[in-house]
Amino acid sequence: MTTLATPDSAQITMTTMTVMPSGKSYQIAAGTTLLKALQSVGEPIFSKCGGEAKCEACHVLVPAGRKSLSKVQRTENEKLDGMVGVSSASRLACQAVLGEEAVTVELLK
Repeated sequence: MTTLATPDSAQITMTTMTVMPSGKSYQIAAGTTLLKALQSVGEPIFSKCGGEAKCEACHVLVPAGRKSLSKVQRTENEKLDGMVGVSSASRLACQAVLGEEAVTVELLK
C-alpha cells in the first residue's frame, strides 16, 4: 500500500493488483472497482451491461486478497448464484471494489 499526496492536500491510497495469467502488477487507487482498474491498465476484461451486475462478462477469480475487496452485495450474489463455473473466489469485477491490501485477480477466458 502506498499513499500519495495530491496538490489539494488530499491523499490517495494506492494498492497493488496482480493480474493472472499475465503476472503483471499495477498500482491502483483504493476505492476503484476491479473492472475499472483492469480496463485502465489495458487488461482484457469486458462488460456488456456497463458495470451494473446484469451480465456475466466480467466474472473473475480472486485467489488472493479477497478480504480486502468490498463485501458481496445482494445484486452480485444473485447473479453469481445463477452462473455456471463459480467458486468461493468468484467475483463480478464491476461490483468488487479494491481496498487497501494487495489483491490477485485471475482473468477467465
